[in-house]
Parts: sequence; structure tokens; C-alpha cells
Amino acid sequence: MKKLIVPVLMVIILAGCSTEGDIKIINRTNHRLYFTIKGNDYILEGSETSDPDMTISVDTGKQVLFYSEDYVEIALHLEGETFMMQDAVNGIPIEEYFTETTLQVKPKETLKVFCDPTHAGVKLINNSAENVINLAYSTDDSDSLIAIIDLTIEPGDSAWSRLKATSIYDSISYSFVIEFETGFIDSSFMNIDDLTVDEQLRIELE
Repeated sequence: MKKLIVPVLMVIILAGCSTEGDIKIINRTNHRLYFTIKGNDYILEGSETSDPDMTISVDTGKQVLFYSEDYVEIALHLEGETFMMQDAVNGIPIEEYFTETTLQVKPKETLKVFCDPTHAGVKLINNSAENVINLAYSTDDSDSLIAIIDLTIEPGDSAWSRLKATSIYDSISYSFVIEFETGFIDSSFMNIDDLTVDEQLRIELE
């Protein structure tokens, strides 16, 4: 019986065990983040007083005594009501934004993803009795209407969109047009000035 102990132990060692790595999303905006990892959707609330975070563990494969994978690649969809992932050149952010990326997650380590605000935003909350079918805006330097929410927002529902924020180099004034399913047009939200980064205009319909 004793002769079997060493071979059995060697089999256990060579078989190895599954290991995990962690992805920690840290929300440094005042508003919600939305992300997807391995087919699962998550919402991380924002806060004006703290930096909420959420940690997701992912399988990084098997680890044996003498060998383990350096990392695994995990697809990530990530965006927020005032946030998008942003490209950079030599560490300096540029105005190129994206929502899809791939993370390299190492076994037994935590990869931290810090989400700082990049945009302003608008959220429409439909407390009326009618369906809203479109929200569009124009700016002070253009008369063209740009549709930003073109799905049906039923009574009791809400929808949001990011907006380019005012900066010291570019002051923007927004005017919004809301179209109801009945054909009624509400254009009372006019000349909204200086929506800065991480500021969200809330339009609540009664």
C-alpha cells in the first residue's frame, strides 16, 4: 500500500488545480457604469462621496507545481453615463474613445481598472403617461438636430446618453427636443450652458 503513495501524489501534483484572477472595476464618476465580462452584465453605481468598486473573479486556467499560464485574455465591454475608455499617446489622453477592449488577467492577482469621467451627459426620466420616441439636441453653433435616444421610452422608464462636455477651450450650449408618440414636441429645454465633465442634465417629464 505504501508503494502507491508517491505515484498518487505525483498524479495530484501534475494534475494541478484551477486558479483565478480578479478584475476590479473602480468607478470614479458620479454616475453608473455598465460592463460585461464573460457574457455577464453588471451595473456599478456612481457616487459623489466615494469610489464604488466591484471585483469579478475569472478562471485563469490550471496551475501545476512547475508551470502556470502567465495570463489569460478576457474581453471587456465597459462604458458609463459620463464615461468611455479613452486612448492615449505617450500617456496623454486623446479624443478617441471605445467601449471594447481585452484585459490580461494574471493568476492570483488583481487587475484594477480605474474609470474617471470623460463626458457630460443627459438622462431622460419619463414620468408622463405617454411614450417618448425620440430625444435630440442642437448646439449654439449648429441648427442641425442630432438624435441621441431614438428608442421608445415608456412611462416609468428612463434612458441616457453621453454628451461632449464644455471645456475651457470649447463652451457648448445645448437645446433639446423631445418627441412623444402622440406627435407632440416638447422644446422647453433650451440653451443649457456649460455641462462640464461628469455633470448630467436630468430631464424629468411629469
